[in-house]
Amino acid sequence: MLPLLGAAAAEPAPAQEPTVQQAPLSVLEGAYTAEQAGRGETTFGRSCAECHPPATLSGTGFQRNWSGTARSLFEFVDATMPEDNPGGLSRLAYAEVLAYIFQLNGYPPGERELPSDDARLGLVVIEPKP
Repeated sequence: MLPLLGAAAAEPAPAQEPTVQQAPLSVLEGAYTAEQAGRGETTFGRSCAECHPPATLSGTGFQRNWSGTARSLFEFVDATMPEDNPGGLSRLAYAEVLAYIFQLNGYPPGERELPSDDARLGLVVIEPKP
């Protein structure tokens, strides 16, 4: 049996699947889909709108307060919202709400959904609109 193990070890490893997003992506380049933002709007209406009218989460105030990555915004929202149940939504629901917030701020939708995992959220850069 030992010769078979040695032969198997000599074979090349199978190629890993490429990740969907490996390089940083600006919210100016379409970091969410319109469908995802629509789902986020529904969740926002149920879980957020009572305390946060949509107008309070858009415009120059938002852009002044949130630069960096979507991960930092995700972590803040997850840790503090909803106010009566911080962390009470699924990661997917939080990502959808962020997509809706990006839409409120006039960032364009793209062809990929905003991810919900930390690694890929860390690659989505929030920048002020020109």
